[in-house]
Amino acid sequence: MSNQSHMFVRNATGLVRELTAFDAFNLVFAAILIPVGISQALNFGAAAFPGANVALAFILGATLLLIGFGAVYIYFTMAMPRSGGDYVWVSRTLSPFLGFVVNVTLTFVFVNWVSFNFTTMMTLFGPAAGYVMDWSPNVIQWFNVPVNQFIVATILTILFTLLMIPGTKFVAKFMRILFIVVWAGMALWFIGLLVTPNDVFVKNFIEITKTNPTQIIELAKNSGFSVPTGLNWGMTILAMLWAFQNLTGFQWSGYFAGELKNVRRTVVISVLGGLIVGAILYAAGSFLVYRTVGFELFSSLSYIGINMPDKMPSNVTYILPSLTKFFALPTIIKDLIALTFMLSIIWWTPAGFMLGTRNLFAWAFDNLAPSWVADVHPTFHTPVNATIIMGIFIEILNFLNIYGGLSNYLINIIAVMALAFVVVGLAAVIFPYKRKDLYDNAPEVVRSKIGGIPVMTIAGLITMLSWSFVLIAAFSTSQFGLSVTPIAMIEAFSVPVLASIWYFVATSIRKRQGIDISKVFSEIPPE
Repeated sequence: MSNQSHMFVRNATGLVRELTAFDAFNLVFAAILIPVGISQALNFGAAAFPGANVALAFILGATLLLIGFGAVYIYFTMAMPRSGGDYVWVSRTLSPFLGFVVNVTLTFVFVNWVSFNFTTMMTLFGPAAGYVMDWSPNVIQWFNVPVNQFIVATILTILFTLLMIPGTKFVAKFMRILFIVVWAGMALWFIGLLVTPNDVFVKNFIEITKTNPTQIIELAKNSGFSVPTGLNWGMTILAMLWAFQNLTGFQWSGYFAGELKNVRRTVVISVLGGLIVGAILYAAGSFLVYRTVGFELFSSLSYIGINMPDKMPSNVTYILPSLTKFFALPTIIKDLIALTFMLSIIWWTPAGFMLGTRNLFAWAFDNLAPSWVADVHPTFHTPVNATIIMGIFIEILNFLNIYGGLSNYLINIIAVMALAFVVVGLAAVIFPYKRKDLYDNAPEVVRSKIGGIPVMTIAGLITMLSWSFVLIAAFSTSQFGLSVTPIAMIEAFSVPVLASIWYFVATSIRKRQGIDISKVFSEIPPE
């Protein structure tokens, strides 16, 4: 294209395809963050959806609905293997405006997880480790002091910003080491669940806490909580919200597709591998928790701990990793497991950082942000400016999260995420028809059909329907079991509004500079 230099910042991105299939899998597997996700899904799921079988919810969500969602990201990545993922795909298929707003929204959600997980490590996993390891109350309380939380979050943000600068190969090595360490610890957790029968768990629980489980169960019942004798299908279906929220991340390979080796093979391995392995481990872990702890006891602990913590006996805790204390394992193994849950936050964080920087890079490459944001360091082959900006942004989120109650404002943000994914599904539905030039030049697997209908279109329809379910469910019950209010939704949907303003201001500035930005979106970015 002769005028390509006027359309894009450069004729080449400067990024290098350095990530192997395992590196890509490790990034998306870290993104679904099973240690944190299973704690949230089981604890909050039990409190928000009484009688729900979270293990079954993960199986149903992954096998029936998320397969189509994964196929959309695989096909789009094969057709347009560039950094930025759904930003590039939606902007080239539906409209630049929608592509930008959808991607800014998803980037905000996912990058927020970096800050939220720093707080999770301090408020939940730190005290849980202290409970298992018998730390003094004063040490455990240290984790709950806001200024301490902010100091730790700030130090981690600085360290991870510096970690991301040397490049993807360096980050990949770091994450390989953490993968081994974290999953050695999680393997011990699974073993602990397997070798601890319910009667042994209950015996240890009584001996250590001096509290009989029947007291906890009665306390929950007297507070309005009741566990049905059979499977509650309605609550189990609603609990699939957690399957969608916690498995989301398995499709992230598309966001850094510009740095994948053998991209067509790698994206299939990483996306499907992340979904299948993640769903199996989530379901198996949930089932084993129910078996070892007892469905009624665990549900009652979660209900009291989340909804009325002041009624919980002082020597009892509901947080999932803290229950390791009652496993039939040596003390040192239980201590290692508790520390593993904390360490998992360190393992996952580079994935969130990388997504944010690569999406910011893609916006700048398309002239929707200053061109210097897309500068790639000639030695490190990484967008250093974008990385520094992302570090500053995460530090702002740390402050707002710890001192401004940001997580409370964004309690219904899963609805925003769901709506964004519905738009991505729509892009997949019409891509074979609207962008026939790109579709016809895509790999053969992308052009496969069933009954004359492109498989990509079918996958897009499944994605639209499944995330529409999440959207509707989010309006009927939020992820933490609180009722949805208009103000909560206005706060959650403020990000797409701000993204819309950003888009129109940026395009107006480029127009005054004599740049016809609409031409940028007629082609996919160069390599």
